[in-house]
Amino acid sequence: MKKIILLIFLSSQLQGQDDLGYSFSKYAGINGIYINPTNFLNSKIFVDVNLIGVDLFLHNNLAYLPKQTFAPAFSMFNTQLSLNSSEVSKRGFLDLKITGPSIGASYGNFSFGIYARGRTVAELKASKDLASFLLRKQTKDNFTGVRFENENAHLKTATWAEFGLHAGYMYKRHHHSFRNIALNFKYLIGITQTNIQLKDLDLYVADTNKLENIDVKSKYTYSNPAWNAGKGFSIDLGWSYAKMIDAVSNYYPNNKKAGWCTHIDYKYKIGFSLIDLGCINYKKNTVSKEIDYTTGAVNLDTTNLNSPENFDSEISKGGNGLNVTSKNKYLSLMPLAVSAQYDYNFENYFYLNSSAIIGIRLLNQIKRPDILAFSLRYDRKYFGTAIPLSLYNWTYPQLGLAFRFGTNFIIGTDRIGFLFGKFRNTYGANVYFNLKFAIFTSCNKKIKKIKSIMDCIKRDRPIL
Repeated sequence: MKKIILLIFLSSQLQGQDDLGYSFSKYAGINGIYINPTNFLNSKIFVDVNLIGVDLFLHNNLAYLPKQTFAPAFSMFNTQLSLNSSEVSKRGFLDLKITGPSIGASYGNFSFGIYARGRTVAELKASKDLASFLLRKQTKDNFTGVRFENENAHLKTATWAEFGLHAGYMYKRHHHSFRNIALNFKYLIGITQTNIQLKDLDLYVADTNKLENIDVKSKYTYSNPAWNAGKGFSIDLGWSYAKMIDAVSNYYPNNKKAGWCTHIDYKYKIGFSLIDLGCINYKKNTVSKEIDYTTGAVNLDTTNLNSPENFDSEISKGGNGLNVTSKNKYLSLMPLAVSAQYDYNFENYFYLNSSAIIGIRLLNQIKRPDILAFSLRYDRKYFGTAIPLSLYNWTYPQLGLAFRFGTNFIIGTDRIGFLFGKFRNTYGANVYFNLKFAIFTSCNKKIKKIKSIMDCIKRDRPIL
């Protein structure tokens, strides 16, 4: 348990979430379908193959790396953490995605593909004092004799694998526009989950390791790590409208009906999507309990609160006021979100994207953070770059930078500030990358001799 909390609140050095600088590129291929499944329609890529990708995000407002101590750009790597003393509730969020082999194609009015990903998400919310107590960043004696009253907190984690099928369709066209719809259908295999909720918590810290006079209403569930601990399904739904630069009445991208080399770009595109609508039903190695703990004098040994199993054993100790409801299964909802996007083409290889992603908590699932982002993108076949500016949970601004070299290697961050921690405290960071390759429709054009990297960029030729 403590390891999970420490991971969320203290390891604020690697972060990455939605590949904001890359997901809307015409060359994103199958990697563009995770925010809006329609992004793969009318792609300049005919067949796209992703070999591996990693996307890691972590943010918190409790612990930070002080400025002048951690700044990779200046070869500073001191990871000694400090606590944020502001009197606000403390939150942490972790999102790790590992994308395995995936393949997709954009052909005529259709796009389709298959993919596999592993995902881990975690969320924690607590008051400053309670979070500090859990983390033990201060000496234990600082909390002796302290009473916590009316505390509300939760810790939620989940790890699962997903195997997805993608399908998209340009279902309606006018002379200069398309309307698109697409779906990702995912089969989910649960690996582990933890969900601990504390409501109206009162307790007294008697000494360094004992908690007394506990009064709390608690719901908690956990599943010990195991392949196939749970099974489920989820979907992503996407819709978009594209206003095209030229007439598209007889336009079929990557299809010989219109000629192999023909590609018509949009002037602007508007999209809406629903992300991660579904659930996993955990039945294997699962414990789910509701506890109404109103005893007057039960002691808990906090040294044992280091795993879900020990937490269960310790908090379930007897007492006159202990009421327990237990079962061996748990329905875990996915971190649901809705998103809206707008992408504008300046017709000189520059694009401006604005996107909003809003997390929705229907019951007690992990809530995805809210993101509002604006991204300026330069997008050519063999080179692309983007600068996303985003607002995390409507509070924390972050600037990013991404590079694409051909369609083979993509690397980026939605929060570049962590590299320059010499000038400000670091509460999070961001990194993602993808290795892949793509097949384009052949134009059989002669390629002039290239003399330099800048010549490659100017003529839109391979750099790597």
